[in-house]
Amino acid sequence: MHTARAALAAVLVAPILCHAAPAASQEAAAQDQPVYPAEFFAFGQPSNAFDMIALLPGFRLVEGNSSLRGYSGAGGNVLIDGQRPAGKAETLEDILKRIPAARVERIEILRAGAPGVDMQGYALLANVVLAKSGRLGGRAEWRQGFYRDVGLAPRVAGQVDFDKGGHIVNLSAALYRDIDDEHGYGTRNRYALDGTPLRLARYFQPEETRGIDATAEYRKAMLGGTLRLDGLIRAKRQIVDLGYDISFPVPATIRGSERKRTRIYEGGLRFERPLGSTTDFDFISSYRYERGAGEDRESSATESDISNKNSVRREAIMRAAFRHKRGAATFELGAEGAINSLDSLNRLFENDVEIALPNAQVRVEEHRAEFFANSNWKLGGAFALDAGLRYEVSRLTQSGDTSLSKSLSFLKPRARLSWSPAGSHELRVLVEREVGQLDFGNFVGAASLNAGTISAGNRDLEPDSLWRAEVAYEHRFGAGSIVLAARREWISDLIDQLPLTIGGVVYDGIGNIGSARRDEFEASVKLPLDRLGLKGVLVTGDATARRSRATDPSTGERRRISKDLPLEAKVTLSHDIPAWKLRWGGSFTFAEEQRSFKIREIQTDRLGGRLELFVEYKPDSHWTLRLYGRNLTDSPGVRTREIYTGIRGGSAYRYTDVRTLRAGPYVGFEIQRRFGG
Repeated sequence: MHTARAALAAVLVAPILCHAAPAASQEAAAQDQPVYPAEFFAFGQPSNAFDMIALLPGFRLVEGNSSLRGYSGAGGNVLIDGQRPAGKAETLEDILKRIPAARVERIEILRAGAPGVDMQGYALLANVVLAKSGRLGGRAEWRQGFYRDVGLAPRVAGQVDFDKGGHIVNLSAALYRDIDDEHGYGTRNRYALDGTPLRLARYFQPEETRGIDATAEYRKAMLGGTLRLDGLIRAKRQIVDLGYDISFPVPATIRGSERKRTRIYEGGLRFERPLGSTTDFDFISSYRYERGAGEDRESSATESDISNKNSVRREAIMRAAFRHKRGAATFELGAEGAINSLDSLNRLFENDVEIALPNAQVRVEEHRAEFFANSNWKLGGAFALDAGLRYEVSRLTQSGDTSLSKSLSFLKPRARLSWSPAGSHELRVLVEREVGQLDFGNFVGAASLNAGTISAGNRDLEPDSLWRAEVAYEHRFGAGSIVLAARREWISDLIDQLPLTIGGVVYDGIGNIGSARRDEFEASVKLPLDRLGLKGVLVTGDATARRSRATDPSTGERRRISKDLPLEAKVTLSHDIPAWKLRWGGSFTFAEEQRSFKIREIQTDRLGGRLELFVEYKPDSHWTLRLYGRNLTDSPGVRTREIYTGIRGGSAYRYTDVRTLRAGPYVGFEIQRRFGG
C-alpha cells in the first residue's frame, strides 16, 4: 500500500517539478480545439494511430462499454474521419493499431461546442483524420510469444487498404493463440480459521484462447453524404485444463476441463449527410448475432460432474439524429430503437444424474426506445456548456422457467460546464444521471464446477441508477499535460450479490441491495523530460483511487461494492532515439485487488504488480521490429475464498481456500511490414 501511495504521489508531483517541458510544433484551429499534425508526433516515433493517441497531451483513451445494448455509452472517445464505427464488437485499440502512423494526416481534439459533433457525454474526443493516399496499401504482422509452461503463442495478421475515386475499402484478418497470463501453475490449499492446513494440493489452471477474426469496411460519397459499411466475423475457442494433486490429508487426484466456443457475426451501416450549411443528418443501423456453447467437466476417483452452458444473443439497432448549428450553439435531436434478446439453457449432471438448476432455461427479450436532445454552447468569458436530456422506455419479457413482463422508463439529464481562462488550462464541472442496463445473464441460473457453487437467476432485477458530480482540471504544456478529476456517485438500487430463496433453498444470486456511494479521484500525467537533459524521454502516469460503501444484505454491515478496485495505477516510460531508429521503454502496473461478497463466502482476487519492457527498431519506413518481455516480476494471481457454513453473518466459519497461480515471465517478438500508400 505504501508503494501504491508513493506512485500516486509521484504522478501528481512530477509535473510540478518538471513543468517547463519543451513546446512541440502544433497547429491550432483554436486554443480550445487544438489540431495536431502528423509532424507533432515525430518525437515519439509512433508505429500506428494507437501510439499517436497515447502521445496526445491531456487525452486518455476510453473504450466505452461494448456490452451495453444500443449506442449511448457503448462508443468510445475516438472518431475516425469524424465517424464512430457502426459496429461494437471491435475495440478502439484494435481499430487504431491497424492504422499505420503514415496514414494519419492529423488528430483533432474536439471539446464541448465543436460544431456538428455528437460528444455522447465525453468532455474530449480525438478525431483521427486519415490522409487520402489514392493507392493500394496495407500491412502484414507476425507475433510470437514464448511462455515458460505452455509454449508458443503465435499471431498472424494482415490488412489491405484501397482508396481511389472516393471508394475506400479496408479488409483485415487475424489468426492467433492468446495465453491468459493471470493463470498458470501453483497451489490450492485449504486452511482452518487458526491457519491449520485442512488440504494441501498442487494445482494447475492454464488458460488459452484460439481465434480468428475477419473485418471489412467500405466507405464512399453517396447522395451528398458519406456511406460507411462495417462487417465482422469472429470465432473463438477458450481452452482450460485444470487439476489438483492432493498430498494432504489423503492423496487424491482431481482433473477437469473448461471449453467454450463463441461465434460473433456483426454488420453495420452509417450514413451522414449535410442538409444545408448548418444542419447534418446521421443514421446508424446494425445487427449482431452471438452464439456461445460451453462445457465444464470435473472428475475424481468417486465423482464425475458435467456442466453445459448454451446461449444465443441478438441485437438490432436503428438510430437517427439531426444536428443544427446556430451561431455559437449546436443542437441535436434524435431517437434510437433496439431489439435485444437472449436464449439461454444451462444444465448440470452429477454422476450422470441431472440436477435441476433454478431458472436454467430462460428467454429474455427487450424492446427499447430512447429519445435524446443535446446542445453545445460557446458562452462568453471562455465558458462552454454541454447539456443533454435522454428519455428511455423499454418493455422486458421473460419466458421459459420463469415468466414475467415489465415496462421501464427513465429520464437521464446531463450538464457539463467548461471554463478555459487560458488556452492551456481548463476547468470542467459535470452533473448527470445514469441508469444502468440489466445483464440478461443474471436472469439465468448456472453452476460453477471449479468453485463448487450454484447461482440462481433472478427475474425480479431492476436497473440501478446514479447521480454523478465531477470536477476536472486539465493543464497542457507543450507535449506534456496533467489532468485531475474528482467525482462522487450516489447510487440507487445497486446491483450486487444477495441471497435468493427458490423452492425453499437459498442460492447465490444477483439483485438490488439498496443505496450506495462511490468516490473516485483520477490523475493522468504526460511528462517529457527534455528540459532535464533526457531528450526523447516521456513519462506517463495514470492512477485512480476509489472508495465505495454499500450495506451487505447478508450481514447488514457496511462494505465496498463487489468488484470495485480500490486502486488502479500504471507508470510508463519510453525513450525515443531517432538517430538510431530506436525506441525502448517499459511500464509497471501496480497490484490490484477486488472482492466479491457472496452469501456464503467472500472472494478476494489479487494480482501482483507487473513489469513490462520493450525495444523497437525501424530500419526504414516500411519495417518495424519489436522485442518485448512481460510479467517480468513473475507476479502471482491469488484468489482467497473465505467460506462459511451458511449465510454470512449468521453461520460459522468453515475454511479458507487459497489458490496461487503463476504464469511466469514471457518474452516475444513482433515483425510488421507496411506496403503501398
